[in-house]
Amino acid sequence: MNKYIGSLKQLQEQIPIVSDKALIDLINGIQVSHDLINYGNNQGVLGRLWGLLTGSDFQKQSLLNQNQVVGQKTLFQWALELTHSQDVSQVALAVTQEKLLEAREAIRRQQQRLDGQEKAVEILFSELEVLRSQVDERFIQHDLRITKLEVRNAIDDIVKAWNNGRTYKNLGWAVQVVFLAREVFSNFVTTYELESGDRDTFRQRLINEIIDSPLSQEIPDPDKTPANPFCSLEDILRKSRSEMASDDHTLELASALLEVRSVPQQRLVKTPLLFTIGTALELAILPSDIRPKKPDQCAIELCRAYIQPINDITDRKQFVETIVEETANDCMAMMANRPIITN
Repeated sequence: MNKYIGSLKQLQEQIPIVSDKALIDLINGIQVSHDLINYGNNQGVLGRLWGLLTGSDFQKQSLLNQNQVVGQKTLFQWALELTHSQDVSQVALAVTQEKLLEAREAIRRQQQRLDGQEKAVEILFSELEVLRSQVDERFIQHDLRITKLEVRNAIDDIVKAWNNGRTYKNLGWAVQVVFLAREVFSNFVTTYELESGDRDTFRQRLINEIIDSPLSQEIPDPDKTPANPFCSLEDILRKSRSEMASDDHTLELASALLEVRSVPQQRLVKTPLLFTIGTALELAILPSDIRPKKPDQCAIELCRAYIQPINDITDRKQFVETIVEETANDCMAMMANRPIITN
C-alpha cells in the first residue's frame, strides 16, 4: 500500500489534476458496490426469497463485504491524503461527499430489506409447518375412513357366512356366538380399536347383527318377546350342548377350542361368561362315571366360587353383549401386551 501511496505523491507533483482523478476513481469503486446492492434490490420478491433460501444472497453479501474491507484501509489512507492536499478541487470533494452519502444510504436500505426478508421467511416456514400438519391430519383421517370401511365389510362377510350356514353350523348357538366374536376380534377389528381408540362402533355392529340374526330367534329377547323376555343361563348352555349331543367329536372340539384350563387367572377374572361356557363343555365330556348330572349348573357355581359372581338370569341381548365385550377386551389386552420382537 505504501508503495502506491508514494507513487501517487510523486505523480501529484508532476500532474496536479491526478488528485481529482484518483479520488473520483476511488469513489467510483464505492459506486460499483452501490450498483451491486441495487441489483439485489431490483430482484423480485421470489428472487430475493430464493436467494435467502439457497444462501446466494448471503454469499453475494459476504463477497461485497470482503471487497469493502480489503479496500477500506486504502480508501481511508488515500482519502486522508487527497482531502488534506491543496491540489484536490472543491468539485472532487463534492463528488466524493455525494457518492459516500449515496453508498451509506444504499447499505442502510439493503440491511432493512434483509431484516424484513428474514422475518418473511420465518413466517413462511411457520405457515408451511401448519400446512404440513393439516395435510398429515387429512391423510390420517382418510386412512382411518378406508380402514373403517374395510373392517365393516369384513364383519359383514363373516356374519353373512354364519347366517348362510357356511360356518359353525354343527355347533350350539352359545358356542357359535363365542366363535363368531373370536373370529372378528382376533384380527383386524382389535387392531383398528387399538389404533383409533374407537371401542363402540364395531362392537355394537356385531352385537346388532347377532341379535337380529334368524339363528338367534329362539333365545328370548326383551324387545322381541316382551311377554317372556328372560331365560336362565343354564337353559342357554344346556340347549347349546343338546344341539351337539349327537356328535361327541363336535362337543370335544368345541371344548378344546374353548379350553379355559390354560388361560391365566388375570384373564379369567375378566371373562367370567367365557369361563362358564368353556367349563360347562369340559364337564360335559368327562367320563360318565365322574360327569356331574348338571354340568351347566356346576360350571356356573364354579365361576361364582373361583372367578367372580355371575347372574343366572339373562336374555338374548345381554348374553350377546357380554360375550362380545369379554372377547373384544380379552383380545385387546393380549394384543396390547404382546412382546416386541427386535432383530
